[in-house]
Amino acid sequence: MFNPYFPFTREPFSRELAPSEVFVSEGHEELRVRLRHAIETGSLAVVTGQVGSGKSTALRAVMHDLDASRYRYIYLANSQLAPAEFYRSLLYQLNVEPRRGFPENKRLLTQIMLEWHQKGIKPIVMIDEAQELSVSMLSELRFVLNYQTDSFSPLTVILAGQPQLTETLRLQVLECIRQRITVHYRLPALREKEVPPYISHHLRVAGLDKQIFTDEALTMICQYSKGIPRRINNICRYAIVAAMTAESPIVDGDAVQKGMSDEDL
Repeated sequence: MFNPYFPFTREPFSRELAPSEVFVSEGHEELRVRLRHAIETGSLAVVTGQVGSGKSTALRAVMHDLDASRYRYIYLANSQLAPAEFYRSLLYQLNVEPRRGFPENKRLLTQIMLEWHQKGIKPIVMIDEAQELSVSMLSELRFVLNYQTDSFSPLTVILAGQPQLTETLRLQVLECIRQRITVHYRLPALREKEVPPYISHHLRVAGLDKQIFTDEALTMICQYSKGIPRRINNICRYAIVAAMTAESPIVDGDAVQKGMSDEDL
């Protein structure tokens, strides 16, 4: 995406950002503080947010900042796992060959978690798209979090998902697991005042240290996107292409209008 007016060194508003390149919003900062509490206490954290709100990106940035010698981060993207598959997946990620039976794998994982705890290593398991987890899998987390007594947890579990995850956790059958939640945070959309610096940040990451969007364009993006980062990214990419096509040195309201139309597709 090269243009003499917009000499980017890489694609702007890309999803492929290093953790250190992520824009830290007020919501991200609060999430970081809350998650550090959950990680230090060894507990269950639930993080929800609208589609495109940046949950996975924010969590990845938080994990990146942890001391690798003290923490072991395990990411599970397949949230439709049954309990037996869950234990097998965790063992595979730990480079441990699973046993044939469900009870054996459960005991093996608990043993590994305890050994790590004794060495001062804290395992953190993050399950993405957790709104898809079955009630039986959510119930199983009660046993994952405990070792011998309710007062000790050898690891931290983070559930990240869309708002319906909260509704599922309110089911009476999940009362026991709900009582183990120590952090429950809904990542908010960007505030209106955060949208312009968010856009400027992404432009700088792409090699352009100036604001190319007009005030009118920024206002339109803020209103239309409702502060959802993924929508902002999509609109901005399409709008930049529209400005290039028009050979314009700026991204104005007309370009953004075109971007919003393309984003709706």
